[in-house]
Amino acid sequence: MEPIYNKQSDINLLNKELKKSLLSFKNRLQSIIHDANFVKLVHESLEYPIVANERCGLWYVPPKDRAETCYFKSTDGHTNVWSFSLRRLNLHLLSLIRQNGEGVMIVDSTRRGKRMPDALLKTIPIWCAVLNEVLYDKVAVVNDNDDYIDNDIDDNDKKNDFEAWFKTPDLVPESEHNSILKLIPDFVKQVKEMNLIDVEKYRLDKPLVPRWFYPGCPEQNLDDSVYNICCVSASTKVDVHRTINTKTKDGLIVNFEYIQGSADDHELWVPKSLPGLGANVFWHIVSTTDILDKTTGYLPNWLSDGDLEKQIKSLITNQALTHEINLFPVGSTGLKFGKIERDIKYLELEANTVILHDKFKVVELPETCKDSPTKFTVHHYPVPSNKKGSNMLREILPKLNDKLDIWEPLVVLCGTGQDISIGMILALLCTYYNLEWDLLDTKSPTTTTTTTTTTTQQQQQQQQQQQQQRQQQQQQRLQQQQQQQILLPLLLLLPPVLLQRKQGCSPQVLSPRL
Repeated sequence: MEPIYNKQSDINLLNKELKKSLLSFKNRLQSIIHDANFVKLVHESLEYPIVANERCGLWYVPPKDRAETCYFKSTDGHTNVWSFSLRRLNLHLLSLIRQNGEGVMIVDSTRRGKRMPDALLKTIPIWCAVLNEVLYDKVAVVNDNDDYIDNDIDDNDKKNDFEAWFKTPDLVPESEHNSILKLIPDFVKQVKEMNLIDVEKYRLDKPLVPRWFYPGCPEQNLDDSVYNICCVSASTKVDVHRTINTKTKDGLIVNFEYIQGSADDHELWVPKSLPGLGANVFWHIVSTTDILDKTTGYLPNWLSDGDLEKQIKSLITNQALTHEINLFPVGSTGLKFGKIERDIKYLELEANTVILHDKFKVVELPETCKDSPTKFTVHHYPVPSNKKGSNMLREILPKLNDKLDIWEPLVVLCGTGQDISIGMILALLCTYYNLEWDLLDTKSPTTTTTTTTTTTQQQQQQQQQQQQQRQQQQQQRLQQQQQQQILLPLLLLLPPVLLQRKQGCSPQVLSPRL
């Protein structure tokens, strides 16, 4: 006789449902709010500018509290793959650090099992050590008490210099620390050989020294003779999910299942019905609505996952109707980039537009451009803002390149305004512009004109010229595609600050026409 049920199968199903319940949408948002409160406490204590590390760190710092964002990847600090990224230099932070005079706090988080992410533990210490060697012209010898003594540089003994610059917390094993330390000279040599950094522009008058903060960490002694780079991990380390009970002044208790690093990879846990929900949208809803209980500062206990999802969807929809799209012009090139957070009406467009998004698009397109008061071309490709999207862009660009009229103004929009659209803009700059951002002498396929002649000889000459022009254009396109194949792997992850710092890009607003 066959058993009515499979015991092991039922246990696995129960465990799966229990885990799903613990990792619910509401629990994630409650955990984010809880961790953001810790970041706020650290900020009140340090009074340093807050820098949110892309992308997880954005969720723990409301936009109004961010002085800047940065992009330090944990991958560059993973064991045995340590690296100083030549694509993510984060040099824009140096002006903020010098302006403050004391330091900054960089916020990030990590999922269950670790106290701090590798981006804070190792990637940033590597960054500090390399920049100190390149940009700081004095040697600081660090003793066990973290006192800094200035000495003359000894060219015969650079080992002590690197040891002074490279610091990691006790959370990093000594063997791993020593292994990374051996690589610092090579990182420095590579940066200097490639001449990536303008030393005179970014020169430091004090060294960069990392410090580490996390829930339950020992007290840190900060030193005003250095720039304190305070690495703040927002989440509490838990081995298993645990219940948080918060008691308010009125005696009310808020309880939820705490999820460490709950904001990580938000594309995987944000409901599919909320494609527009990101860190900035979440904090905008928090600051402009009463979605949080005013007494507790958390989501109400009675609010279910389903009701929460419906409420946020309604708020996003209502706000999207009046949401303005910020466009960032790239100097005087005629190129602009930005973030798309809703469907855009065709009449809102101000130029030919490329949409690189898998959810939002241009709507209410005219049946024929000839009958429309505006004759803009729209190219829409369902490209998500993630690693898959960057691979898709590599495939799309060569085909899209042939369809674009670079002589006309062009707007490129993606889901963040900071990755896929930037990759395309950089590819266009490298393909069609010189180092001064002036258009190269490339013929526009839409500007070729023909002159009708009455003589056979003139017609033949004209046909020959047109054929030569087509051959030249075809050869140029082939060269451009080959150039893109070489440049794109280097371009797609460059931070948008490369564009915004070049010629003072300032945002323009694309207002909805309802």
